Amino acid sequence: MKKFNYRNTDLIYLDSIPEHWKIDRIKDKTTAVVGGDWGNDPESDADGENIVVLRVADLDGIYFKYENLTIRKIKSGSIRSRKINDRCLIIEKSGGGEKQLVGRVGYPKGINFESICSNFMAKIEFDNTIDLRFMNYVFSNLYSNKQNFPFVQQTTGIQNLNVTYYLNTKVAFPPITEQILIREYLDKACIRIDKIIAIKEKQLEEINKIRKSRIDELVCFGFKKNAKRKSTGLPYLPEINANWRFDRFKDVARLRDEKTDEKSEKEDYLELEDFEQGTGKILNKRNTLEVESKVTKFYRGDVLFGKLRPYLEKYHYADFDGKCTGEVLAFQPFKINGQYLKYILGSKWFIDLCNSMSYGAKMPRVNWTTQLASINIPLPSEEEQIEIVKSLDALSDKIYSLNKKVIDQIDNLKEYRKSIIHECVTGKKQVAEIAVEKVIKRAMA
Repeated sequence: MKKFNYRNTDLIYLDSIPEHWKIDRIKDKTTAVVGGDWGNDPESDADGENIVVLRVADLDGIYFKYENLTIRKIKSGSIRSRKINDRCLIIEKSGGGEKQLVGRVGYPKGINFESICSNFMAKIEFDNTIDLRFMNYVFSNLYSNKQNFPFVQQTTGIQNLNVTYYLNTKVAFPPITEQILIREYLDKACIRIDKIIAIKEKQLEEINKIRKSRIDELVCFGFKKNAKRKSTGLPYLPEINANWRFDRFKDVARLRDEKTDEKSEKEDYLELEDFEQGTGKILNKRNTLEVESKVTKFYRGDVLFGKLRPYLEKYHYADFDGKCTGEVLAFQPFKINGQYLKYILGSKWFIDLCNSMSYGAKMPRVNWTTQLASINIPLPSEEEQIEIVKSLDALSDKIYSLNKKVIDQIDNLKEYRKSIIHECVTGKKQVAEIAVEKVIKRAMA
């Protein structure tokens, strides 16, 4: 294959392109940009027709998934102008939180039914010089390099896409025959990579299941596989080791209620997001200079538990004196080994119980006085608690190390996926120069 000759551009994010590619604004390739419509409940008395409305939640990667489709009642005129056709891409233009930028674009692959998109999105129709799947990869590359494109406007709790700015972005377009060649290659490469990522993510699930299963086994029955068991009469903990007793949570640990509004540069303060989910580890510490409310003081040897959204499994054994948000409960153990209590709070039966007791639809949380304090906790001897902690610490270290290795592989695969898309849609490399197998092997190294 003849190698490309390149020419320089005036684009800050793209220094050169193949000389036969053309630079145009995205909008110059569009024939229509139409906002979505949420309509009314299909059971309402409002006028209109029932039709499928694609939501932001249906966008999975660069495609839409069609599970639990949403039916809404839309006025006939609105349907005509907003109906998705085979020349459309769908762009997310509103919503999201502080951590997820809007601007994702999806290709409605395989739609064989009438549908429109919700009012948080818009459809973009392209002319016949554009291959839609190639264009979808172009948008994916823009989104991956969003730091170069100030297209997001942040309002209180909501992000909005500056669609005019976004569609005025200049990109490089190869001839349509080359667009098709590029997207066929990218489809093949990305499918292969995504399959490996899915396998790795399944491995993570299985690894963590092993850890959680072992925690539940040891904190309920101890080391002996055939240990004699006794009934507790408790629906959430029907059996424990026959040689163990159980006590109420409040009889083995005290809730810390020492509050402070002291401001400090010392990084010893924890928010819920600083707890790694399901591992008992801390990801980050911060200071209290910008914290407006009072915070809870905790001390070395205390055990912390996130009461907000308990299904997130936020817990930790403190090896330092510090402070935490009021959404984290701090317990001072006095008749139980603190690290053993940590594993109790991370066990499946305890988390499941907290989830079942939590109140509040949008922000579910549990209460110490009326709920947690009366939970019965299985208690082996002090010596056996220490042995259980040693065993679970060793297992957790192994699992954490294995998890990190698999997570690093997944991150590498995702980065290679981004780089492949970038190199292809910007003409940095010709498709024939890139071997799929070689790229995957590099990512897995």
